Amino acid sequence: MKDKPRILKQEEIHSGWLRVIRRTIEHPNGGIQNYEIVNPDSHSVCVVAMDEFDRVILVEMYRFGQNRRLKELPAGAPVSGESLVDAIHRELLEETGYAGNIKEIGSHFIAAEHGVTRHVFHATDCKKIAQATPDQSEIDEAIKVIIVSIEEFVDIVRSGQITETGAAFMVLDHLGLL
Repeated sequence: MKDKPRILKQEEIHSGWLRVIRRTIEHPNGGIQNYEIVNPDSHSVCVVAMDEFDRVILVEMYRFGQNRRLKELPAGAPVSGESLVDAIHRELLEETGYAGNIKEIGSHFIAAEHGVTRHVFHATDCKKIAQATPDQSEIDEAIKVIIVSIEEFVDIVRSGQITETGAAFMVLDHLGLL
């Protein structure tokens, strides 16, 4: 028996804001299955950013999948050739106007059917140094900066009312707040 599945075929079935591929896999037991994978082999970044008073800086915007406004961690994806650290500095500044001391905490897969590895950062001593400069889609989604106490943030995370719950729990665990 083979040790791991083998890719027999791969084809792109959608390319747009999301990229979707279909992989035909032969499993070690000989079974053959087709799987659709969203954004294969890609990376994203997000940050739990805290100001000098240990308040958490969030963004809120309309999200089409849920058809409502949601609270989120500042997040995005590196552009071609950009490091993960540079990407999260840029995303935090663009979405919120804040900058701070940033440290990578870890990474996780966002979902089994996604090929995205999310890199999780914690920023401390954040200060507002500029006006937010969101991209057009974020403007259309009416992005808004929200600042909450760490206690409120813990409640938001525990309630599941934030999109990057896994990343938020990683940082809260890192801070010893779970």
